[in-house]
Amino acid sequence: MKRLIIFATLNFAVLGAFAAEITITNETEEAQMEQLFQRYLKEQRDILSKAPTNFDVSFMTNLDTPLVRADFKQLVVHPSFGYRWDEVPAPTVTTTNAMAAVDAFVSTNGWDMQTDGMVFCSPLAPDKSKVIRGLPWTVIHDREFRAVTHAGILYVFFTGWHWNDHGVAYNPNTNAFAWRMAAFKPIGQHWYVWATTDDNWKGPQQYEGSKK
Repeated sequence: MKRLIIFATLNFAVLGAFAAEITITNETEEAQMEQLFQRYLKEQRDILSKAPTNFDVSFMTNLDTPLVRADFKQLVVHPSFGYRWDEVPAPTVTTTNAMAAVDAFVSTNGWDMQTDGMVFCSPLAPDKSKVIRGLPWTVIHDREFRAVTHAGILYVFFTGWHWNDHGVAYNPNTNAFAWRMAAFKPIGQHWYVWATTDDNWKGPQQYEGSKK
C-alpha cells in the first residue's frame, strides 16, 4: 500500500509539474500513444531521481512494464489530449450543430443536477452524473463520458483516481466553479479544463477573459 501511495503521489506531481508540450501529428493513434508513453517515462524518471531519500522507489527502477503501460493508458483520453489535466486542446468541431449534444443534455437534465455542489464526489454525496455523447472534439465525438451540471456549468469527467480527477467543463456565463475545482483554465468557446485533488495542491484558477 505504501508503494502504491508513493507512486500515486509522484504520478500526480507529474500532472502538474511540467508545461504542456502536445503536438498533434498525422501519425496513427497507436504511434502517438507510444510517443506520449515515452515522454511519460522520461518525466517519471526525472521525478524519481529527485524523490526524497526517505522514499523507497527502488521497486520502480524498471518503469517500462505491461502494468505501467496499462496504468498509463487509463490516464489518456486520447493521445492528442496528452495525459496532464491542462493539455486538452480547444474543441475541434465548430459546425453549426457542434453543441447539439450539450444542448440536448442540458435541455433534458437542467443546469443544476448536482444541487449540493459535490461534483463527482461519490461516496461523499450521491453522484447525479449521467452519460453524454457527442462532445465537440472530433477524436472523442463518438465516445461516452460522465457529465453533470451544477450552478450553470456542465462538468465532464475524463479520468482520475480517488479524487484526483480531471476533465472539461462548459461554462457559457462565466459562473463560479464548484468548490472542488483545484485548478481550471479556459481553452476556447466557453470550454475549460479542470482538475481536482485530495491534497492541498492548487493550480491556476483562471476564468475566461481574465488576464492571469
